[in-house]
Amino acid sequence: MNGNCHFVYGASVATALSMNMDKLSAIIPTLAVSPENITLFIFGGLIGGIFPDLDNPTSYVGKLSSPLSKLFGVLGTTSGKTGANHRGILHDPLVYLVGLFLCCQHFTPLIGFFIGCLSHLFLDMFNPAGVPFLFGVKHLHLMKIPSGSRESVIFTWLNVVLVLVVGFVLQLNLFPLT
Repeated sequence: MNGNCHFVYGASVATALSMNMDKLSAIIPTLAVSPENITLFIFGGLIGGIFPDLDNPTSYVGKLSSPLSKLFGVLGTTSGKTGANHRGILHDPLVYLVGLFLCCQHFTPLIGFFIGCLSHLFLDMFNPAGVPFLFGVKHLHLMKIPSGSRESVIFTWLNVVLVLVVGFVLQLNLFPLT
């Protein structure tokens, strides 16, 4: 998927969750329902949706942060990643799952960011390269939709609609969770 797909999907996932922040606060007691946290959730989803591509010097976010992107490339090379440095440690779901867990416990304003990062990895699992797991020991991929293809854009928009519909359904209590 391209950067636009990741950006839109990260924002939609964070929006669907922020629409239901009252329900999330029942699960995450440290999460306060406030306009500030809702804004941070959505903004975090936007940024998190493109953040994992920081390890790709040719991506939009990689070009904007060239020195940092190159640093992640060097770190990827030193940890055994060969060839293109993309899909290194910044594409490992374990990193973001640990971050999300820690944020739920100690710093809830960053939850949206980690949700956005995980949304990025979800879309990348449908790419032929997949995503590395356990620091590259395994690669997870579910389909082989090429990045930037018409199919990837359609797939992303179908997921955006699905996520927002689920968010509205939960918000309207059409299928109550409790």
